[in-house]
Amino acid sequence: MTSDPIATLRAEFDRLSSAIGAGVPTAERQALKSDIVALFKHAEVEIAELTAFKEEIRQLVDAFKSLPPENPRVSQRHDHLGASTHIERGWSALAAGDWPTAQSQLRQAIQLDGTSANARALLGWALMYENRNDEALELCLHVLVKEPDHGLARVAVGAICLRKGIVGEAIEHLSLAAARATDGRATLYANFWLGVAYLERDMQTDAVEFLRRAVTQGPNLAEGWTELGRALWFRGQITEAREAWTVGVAIRHSPHAARCGKLLELVAGGGAPPRSPFA
Repeated sequence: MTSDPIATLRAEFDRLSSAIGAGVPTAERQALKSDIVALFKHAEVEIAELTAFKEEIRQLVDAFKSLPPENPRVSQRHDHLGASTHIERGWSALAAGDWPTAQSQLRQAIQLDGTSANARALLGWALMYENRNDEALELCLHVLVKEPDHGLARVAVGAICLRKGIVGEAIEHLSLAAARATDGRATLYANFWLGVAYLERDMQTDAVEFLRRAVTQGPNLAEGWTELGRALWFRGQITEAREAWTVGVAIRHSPHAARCGKLLELVAGGGAPPRSPFA
């Protein structure tokens, strides 16, 4: 990341805007188009890196929360702070694709605060990614019995239904989460999984719409760029698909970036992406 990325991007934007305003000869238009595309990609990468840096700031928050309380007698409050620290660590492990660590952190959070719906819902996510779908579903449904509008739990139930092949029910849960969730992360993943669900139904236009919403809200969501590329590819937008995967590859902190790279290699060799993300 440059020392002043906004200034660099703005300078290039101004240069391109001036060029368009001055009139562009036909022979130079293709080069100008390429420069605009390059500027867009540059902006996407800068956004992804800044978003990743914002996530690193969470580590400072975790470290601060783990400091011993000023008043040792306030033990119950300390337990809740400790639980929130483990929840954030569990979330970070989920984002990194480290399912065992995520489970360990979230189980510790539940031990410290047995009332935490977020800890149970995210533990369901961690179990789901290890294909322990029945355990994950039981946890998340337990949350929804008490809190029907809990976004993270509702998204997890939708994703589990999708992984089980129950696409219609998955779309119902995910649509409900997208409409009602007050948690930004729940909304982001509701849109992501809705995109995947519609792609499973070969409804590429709807898939592209929801996946674009997901990567707009979370530009460092490498799995979002992966699936957006697949949706664009199967809609016949080959160049746009490659551009989406190129953005995903640049999100190096994500374990999903490698999948974007493999898809680029696959199509460069004349292959086609798999029809299902679970293949």
